[in-house]
Amino acid sequence: TYGIDPERVFIYGGSYGGFITLMALFTEPEHFGGGAALRAVTDWAHYNHTYTANILNTPVEDSLAYARSSPIYFAEGLADPLLIAHGMVDTNVQFQDVVRLAQRLIELGKEDWEMAVYPFENHGFTEPASWTDEYRRILKYIEATVGPRAGVPVPVGD
Repeated sequence: TYGIDPERVFIYGGSYGGFITLMALFTEPEHFGGGAALRAVTDWAHYNHTYTANILNTPVEDSLAYARSSPIYFAEGLADPLLIAHGMVDTNVQFQDVVRLAQRLIELGKEDWEMAVYPFENHGFTEPASWTDEYRRILKYIEATVGPRAGVPVPVGD
């Protein structure tokens, strides 16, 4: 670990970076103290088939490849605080995908996660208030999980 305390490492990313964040937190939680997944692909079977078919074939042809590559199938591994942020009118990564992930986390009894929903945002946010809110939430998560205030509960809606 080169002297790095994994509980002080926060991972975040948007779109494919959000996918990587989810996979990292779900499959390698011992390396992180928390994370934020923004506009994340949660299940490749529900994503752009033209794009994914070039890499994974189609869900019908290779359902195992899709399951092995989709964060939703690894959600039981979540052990660190997670912020999920997504626009409701996202035409690239469909909003219902994060709703399905949220339901899966609920079914698994996971408690240390939060979802921020942006009703008028597409995949690339355009409203300054949305950007400000999203990054304010990320900063609060960093401060509460790996920053100087680590261990202090993140107040909901604060």
